[in-house]
Amino acid sequence: MSTSFQALDKRCRCTGETPNMVRRQRGGAGFALGPLVPSAQRDGQSRIEAALLLAVNRAMAGMRRRGCPLRPTALVNRVQLDSRVVGLHVHDAGLDHLLAEALPSVAGRRIRGVPGLRAFPGRDHLDLRSCEGEVRLLGVTRERWRHAVAAGVSADLALSEELDVREVVEPGDTPADLLSGVFRRLPLWRGAAWLHCAPVPGAVELHWRGGPPGDAVAAVLTRSACGIPGAAAVTFGLRDAVRGVALDLGGPAVPRPVEPEWAWTQWLATTAPGPAVRERAVLAAREVDLPDVWEQREVRDALARRDVGAVYLLLRQHGVPLSRIAALTGREVSEVEEVVAGRKVEDYDELADIGRALGVPPGYMGLAYDERPPPPRPCTCSSVDEHTKRENFLAHAALVTIGRSPASAKWGCHSESCPTALPA
Repeated sequence: MSTSFQALDKRCRCTGETPNMVRRQRGGAGFALGPLVPSAQRDGQSRIEAALLLAVNRAMAGMRRRGCPLRPTALVNRVQLDSRVVGLHVHDAGLDHLLAEALPSVAGRRIRGVPGLRAFPGRDHLDLRSCEGEVRLLGVTRERWRHAVAAGVSADLALSEELDVREVVEPGDTPADLLSGVFRRLPLWRGAAWLHCAPVPGAVELHWRGGPPGDAVAAVLTRSACGIPGAAAVTFGLRDAVRGVALDLGGPAVPRPVEPEWAWTQWLATTAPGPAVRERAVLAAREVDLPDVWEQREVRDALARRDVGAVYLLLRQHGVPLSRIAALTGREVSEVEEVVAGRKVEDYDELADIGRALGVPPGYMGLAYDERPPPPRPCTCSSVDEHTKRENFLAHAALVTIGRSPASAKWGCHSESCPTALPA
């Protein structure tokens, strides 16, 4: 395989494009090979892509917390890059989640979503534009757009020709170039159970469970032909098979002479997407009739600091009166007012009680390890008639015969206390 087509193959694997499409982008079979994953040409485009990556991040977190049957990393299954517009192939089952997080909407005195973003439905795509740049959602028809709006996606600001005064914000200190680079390489994590992006001044931390190893992702992002120019990476591991990579732009902006084939091999071996995984650490213990604000960045920051007063204030900004907070948490209104006024809540048990009462996912306050396993399911065999038991036994015996089930497996209900197990 020639060098050009080796690079072409790596671009297809990284972005999900087909070779024919890449040839069309480059002007036919004899194209002049450029960067495999080109960077945004304008600062404004980098900023809009960075903002949309954070919207994708919030949408994935919401899908994960709500137990969506779609694996969060399958939300964006392909990124199509050409010289005119960046195109995303978004899974239909997650489109409403993404639009709800990306499109601007009024929430109290602030704007949720990406300020200034506007939606322009097309025949077979949906353009998301701002004064700084544009991203296209491919395959989203006008009918699908109308269905999303009918399902509750707020479109008042997204279809407005005027800019709300609350949408005029100064660019923050988020590393837009790094976030844009990750945005264009989202398919790298399609084998992970979930992906979380945490921007900090000058750097980005990426966490994910399962999927590609951290050292392989770091090598692809910094040393491969699909790497982010000038990026440097530090890998780290967390408990429960959570991988992490910290990225900054401190690396040398020079071509990488040696392609890390081992990294691509490991990546290919771990990118088969599987079903969504329900994780108790990110699921609320109960459903509470409060606004769905737990994925917003300022709320997540307050939860991470365990600043209960800030959480109460943010809830009040979203229309939740202090009396309602007091009723949910089982406290007097005066106690809630004291917390809002500055009294710190530091007792672990009290924090856990407040989080459970408000329906906060326990992992968001660092309280996930206080969870208790669900109670065992009771045995229901006594309520099953003999005909059903006989059918279950015969089905189990057939599976044992063809080697699909161990002989010691239970053939009744799945309760741990069920006595219907065949002798080994």
